[in-house]
Amino acid sequence: MAQGADSTAVRTALWRGLHVLLDEPPHVVDDLVGVQIADVDDAWRTRPDMNPERTRTNRASIVARSRAAEDALGDSDSRQYVLLGAGLDTFAQRQDGDVQVFEIDEPATQEWKRQRLDELGYLDSARPILVPVDFEAGQSWLAEAKSAGLDPTAPTVVAMLGVTMYLTRDAISATLREAASLAPGSVTVFSYSRPIEMAPPEVRTILEVASQGAAASGHPWLSLLRPDEAAALARDAGFSDVSVITSDDLHDRYFADRTDGLSPAGGEDLVIAEVSR
Repeated sequence: MAQGADSTAVRTALWRGLHVLLDEPPHVVDDLVGVQIADVDDAWRTRPDMNPERTRTNRASIVARSRAAEDALGDSDSRQYVLLGAGLDTFAQRQDGDVQVFEIDEPATQEWKRQRLDELGYLDSARPILVPVDFEAGQSWLAEAKSAGLDPTAPTVVAMLGVTMYLTRDAISATLREAASLAPGSVTVFSYSRPIEMAPPEVRTILEVASQGAAASGHPWLSLLRPDEAAALARDAGFSDVSVITSDDLHDRYFADRTDGLSPAGGEDLVIAEVSR
């Protein structure tokens, strides 16, 4: 794996790949491109964090949140999709339409990903547009996206998945305020992790280990939110229509008819917030 790759982003991409390689179809998200971008060796499936059984709920959560954000885009009138903390997201490579994708992430990760996309022949000057931003330094992601070509007068779908736990609440609020300032009809989808004690007993140990691992890797969890707190952050940022989508809701949407028992963990939910038309 090349220097500069974010370990959390790589793990997420590999879990999406495991979903395709291990789980029965239909796949919630069909994504093996992220494994290519991750630039891992042939033994990646033997990594401890790729254990097929222990990662079932994790990979289900990962693909469910991606699918929910992409469905929100598909249900909207927007032709602009902004991914905050994009990591190794591959929607730009998987889409067949004409959506302009703006990927926002920290500078080191963006530079590494740009190199990988170029090496793989995926780097298109029009899709995606990679925008380096340091969220915690107070840099405006919206200003940078506008400079890169985002039209603030057109409806936009913003996704912030697997990010809020690594940000302070002030940084989350600032990020959401910018999203709420977009054109009427814009939609923001963000995931949040609940306090560990709110998770089902069977996944608490997994979450505790994940939290310890995040801290050890230099990416501590800074903000764990209750559903009412997450919704309040969106409303306080200026969104008028705010809905909480729980892991149970995601199960009902994407996993209820499966026969393999795959289902997302109970520690992560989504908020979908819309700017009034």
